[in-house]
Formats: sequence, structure tokens, C-alpha cells
Amino acid sequence: MRIGITGVPGVGKTTLAKHIAEKYKFPLIDVNALVKEKKLWAKIDPSDDAMIVNMAALKRELQTLPQDCIIEGHLVCEFDLALDKLIILRTPIKSLEKRLRERGYGDDKVKANMYSELLDYCTERALRKYKGKETEIYEVLTNKPLHESAADIDTIMGESDKKNSLKAPWVDIVKEL
Repeated sequence: MRIGITGVPGVGKTTLAKHIAEKYKFPLIDVNALVKEKKLWAKIDPSDDAMIVNMAALKRELQTLPQDCIIEGHLVCEFDLALDKLIILRTPIKSLEKRLRERGYGDDKVKANMYSELLDYCTERALRKYKGKETEIYEVLTNKPLHESAADIDTIMGESDKKNSLKAPWVDIVKEL
């Protein structure tokens, strides 16, 4: 099973992905680490020291995912990968702001990421990219203890009817269109 975990910076992707990968004994593919390792960036943005990723090169690299894996990163929502499930992590704006400031992000970077979260960027992007695909798309809130967010992901991984309550908004509407 291929599981994607995405969301804006600061929502807890890395923490939850490591936990889930360890629990299910799946290899973890960290997109940010892959970009650095394979030098899949074109330049550094001088305003915030962020890498400007070569998206075409990254997409080529991600086309050969192992059969069972967890792939984690904020850019996962930008591609239509061969995923069975895509989990978008979300957190309330005040929690996100606190986490980003604790990381030392500057005001502009904090605001940009907060706007992305407010506008449901990752969810909207994923719904467009995975339209017509068999990928199941879910949202999990991460403003609670790790074990509670992990329990939501366990529900998604299982066969429980409760997992439908975690489906991303508009999934069924978009599929019908």
C-alpha cells in the first residue's frame, strides 16, 4: 500500500509519517530529504533561504515508488502519484503560527504558510491532481496528542466505516463532477 502524507509546513507530517512508517514497517520517503540528496533544486530563494525545487525532476524521481511505502512532504499534493491513500494533515491557524514561529520562520514565511492553510491549499490541490484516480483522500487534524492523530491514521489504514468521517471535504462532489 502506498500512503502519501502532505500538508503545509508545521502540521506534523514528519512526526506522524515516522510514527506510521515504524508501526506498519513501511519504508519512509521524505520528499525534502530526497530533494537535497538528489540535488533536485534549481536555486535558493534569498528572501527565506528556501530551495526552489525542480518540480519536473522531482516528479520523475517519484514515479518509481516502492509497492509499500509512506511518502511524506508538503509537495506530495502537487503530483498525481500512484497512491492508494493520501492523508492531508491540518491544524488550526493559531497552532500553526506557534509551531512555525518556534522553528524560527520569518513573518513573511509564517504568513504565507498560514494563508495556504486557511485556503485549504493542500486539500484543493490534491483534489485537482487526484481527480478521477482511485486514490482515497483524507484529512487528519494534528492539534491533539500524537497518539490521537495516529489513531485517526490507523482508522484510515483499516476497514472501518469510521474512516469515511475523515474523508477530505468535497471529495465525493469532485468525483461526481
